[in-house]
Amino acid sequence: MATNKTKRKKRRPKQKKKRSFPYSSLVVAVFIALTGAFFFIVVQPQKEPLPVQSEDVIGTGDGPPISYEETGVHVEPVIIDTPAKKDHSRPDGDREINKERPRIAIVIDDMGYQKKTCNRLIDLDLDLSFAFLPFGPYTKDQAYKAHRLGRDVLLHFPMEASDPKWDPGPGKVTINMGRREIRKIFAANVAAVPFAAGVNNHMGSRFTQNAEAVKVFMKLFRTGEMFFLDSRTSQNSVGFRIAREMGIRTAKRHVFLDNVRDRQKIKIQLRKLLDIAERRGQAIAIGHPYPETLQALKELGREISSRAVLVGVSELVR
Repeated sequence: MATNKTKRKKRRPKQKKKRSFPYSSLVVAVFIALTGAFFFIVVQPQKEPLPVQSEDVIGTGDGPPISYEETGVHVEPVIIDTPAKKDHSRPDGDREINKERPRIAIVIDDMGYQKKTCNRLIDLDLDLSFAFLPFGPYTKDQAYKAHRLGRDVLLHFPMEASDPKWDPGPGKVTINMGRREIRKIFAANVAAVPFAAGVNNHMGSRFTQNAEAVKVFMKLFRTGEMFFLDSRTSQNSVGFRIAREMGIRTAKRHVFLDNVRDRQKIKIQLRKLLDIAERRGQAIAIGHPYPETLQALKELGREISSRAVLVGVSELVR
């Protein structure tokens, strides 16, 4: 009897192991299957890099973000296309239809923070103008290159935005700064961009709407020959008006070329620039160092030359 009980006790553990083995295996198999599915569906696609060239990534690295319409502000439409008037004395250059080819200027903003696309734009056989951000890693080299090729060089001056989440980057001025601080920053920024013949604002929707701040800023132009181009990042900008009142050579932007980074849409904007110029006699556009903008300019180069004379922006300020 003792022997039989002993045998039964020995058999029971064996029977329990046989019953638990298939259940454990099933749990493990399900876990492995779920883990594998999660990896292939969720994790693996995130490892695929975006098809961009690292040196042309916009808004990464140490540079300020590229922004021409600032969040939180009502900006003007892409095309400022008010009817032309016959008054030749208008300060913004409106004039009657010109039988000869009109003049246009195309300013490429935010230069100095990318290498490849910026250099390709400078190398184009087009008389583009270039606005360089101060303290960019390529600002001085590219400004020297642009000047050597006879292109207009501008200082793209960082100014306070209405939306505090936008940081214009190093060398910015704000409405709360005193005269001495603005003067000091102005001098440092001018020194950082060789051959700068003029200034246009980078961001600045808050700063350019503040008349007192703009007057303090414009007084710094009286000591030199620099002009001011109002980028018009806000429809309420008073930069152009105050510069004109203070006797500073000035102009304002009419068209943004690349609000949408699409080659075909940029070509539409270029044609709108030409249409405005044909009615007014001249017009100014602002673009950015995007590969799409570069390609659109290449493809439309002949049409631009046949319909207008592309000149440095310094020829259109008065």
